[in-house]
Amino acid sequence: MNGELLYQWTNEIATYLPCLNSWQVTNVALLSYGVIRAESCQQSQVARQVSCGEQVESACRRWRRFLDNGKFPLQAFVREWIQWVAQTVNGSEWTLLVDETKIQDRVAVMVVGLAWENRCLPLVWRAYPANSHEAYPTEGQVKMIEGLLKQVQAALPTHIRVLVLADRGIGTSPDLCRAVEGLGWQYLFRVTCQTKIVAEVGEFTIAQQVKAGEIWAMEGKIFKKRGQIPAHARALWSLGYDEPWALVTNDARLTGHEYARRNWQEQSFRDLKSGGWQWGDSRIHHADHMERLLVLLVLAYAYMLALGSQAIAESPFSLLQRHKDGRLTRHRSLFHEGLDYFVACIQRLSICPRLCFIPDRRFT
Repeated sequence: MNGELLYQWTNEIATYLPCLNSWQVTNVALLSYGVIRAESCQQSQVARQVSCGEQVESACRRWRRFLDNGKFPLQAFVREWIQWVAQTVNGSEWTLLVDETKIQDRVAVMVVGLAWENRCLPLVWRAYPANSHEAYPTEGQVKMIEGLLKQVQAALPTHIRVLVLADRGIGTSPDLCRAVEGLGWQYLFRVTCQTKIVAEVGEFTIAQQVKAGEIWAMEGKIFKKRGQIPAHARALWSLGYDEPWALVTNDARLTGHEYARRNWQEQSFRDLKSGGWQWGDSRIHHADHMERLLVLLVLAYAYMLALGSQAIAESPFSLLQRHKDGRLTRHRSLFHEGLDYFVACIQRLSICPRLCFIPDRRFT
């Protein structure tokens, strides 16, 4: 274990997360560092990476005590974490991604994150037992999501303009449309293929207005039987896709193409699971333990994205891939660029760069 690197990481966490006491800072820094070193969230593998002057089993107990610590200030952590991200991500416009993921059939997690450079930075989350109607949060899905969004809003500088994206399993909801609009934000939600918009010139099933390669737009009222909300409809059917996107928004300026960013959250879930921290193999059964585990995984993940962006900024000649339609994409994701940079440079030089997200100028 690199003690100098861990010392710097500990100081970084203590500086930007003052809600944590010294014991919490030490454990958050040590265990998140262990996740990076192990490329896993399995306690035995993490313990082998952080045990220094103690038995591996002692490090395992440290891991379990952290997850079992009901006094961990999660809400305060989230507030300061969002503020930390806001200081390091430039720009006056944020796109927030909302989606649920499941860890096997045990625990489900609703995550709100920031879309950034083809990935998603988790900002706030809520865990609960999976596949259980009785154990689902009593306030219901919309109120739960609204509560998460309010946590983000409370921590954000007021000048930041926010767009919220959600897939049809979440976005086909007049109540969620109202909730986002009530926050003063914009939404762009995918809705089911049966969703209609009622306009002055008639009633249209949004998804049925386009063929492959076409785009369609209309202004009117959506959710005829559940609120008749004034909105704008967008239908897009990109070539190569099996079906169109049926979208609704309260922002007339949006074309609908912005919805492509929602996939960035899927890519991040993959990074956190099979592509990185092996979150999908977690054996945790308790929702509150899962919420505290995510503190470690998110810090470790965000640091790898930041390092990846810094590596590309220092060496802008890293490989790009050109697609048939002319688009350029990175040959490797920011996450894996960050992992390689951590192993090749950060550990070797024992220098812990600050959490700094640098946009890839090759795409601007």
